[in-house]
Amino acid sequence: MTRAVTYTVKVRTHFILSHVCTHLFPSASAMRFKDSQEQQSYLRHASEQGNLELVYAGLDVLGSTPWQVNRKLFDVVLKVWNSGERVCKIPPAAFDLPEPQKPENYETDPKARLVYLTRQKVWSEGKANNHSERCSVNYKIEIARAVSHTYSIPLLPLANC
Repeated sequence: MTRAVTYTVKVRTHFILSHVCTHLFPSASAMRFKDSQEQQSYLRHASEQGNLELVYAGLDVLGSTPWQVNRKLFDVVLKVWNSGERVCKIPPAAFDLPEPQKPENYETDPKARLVYLTRQKVWSEGKANNHSERCSVNYKIEIARAVSHTYSIPLLPLANC
């Protein structure tokens, strides 16, 4: 069974491409781009041709949809987080890979030295990445904790993440 869906022009006012009607809504672009006049021009042209109405409608629906944090899932994630263990994509509190040991022939064998330094570099990058991922997950957990009630995601203005 197909259902006809009607989209209103109201959607267009949410995602303006120029500074017309900025007194009604903050100016925001429907597409993220940085310092690209060509992309902005393509977006403006596509909008003027009416090719973005479904995109605008989709963004409007997302912006007005109430979201809710799944409390059971959040509690599981929080339990794993507090345990400090690596589970799925949640990184451990302490980097869990052992640091490479310096070989005994480190001073005399250039090849052994190179292998060790390469392994040490990979380990250091892994440790830094673990810290970065831990910070990222912590940020997401704190956002989920802060909005643990039903909320709507404001799409205006669209910000780079």
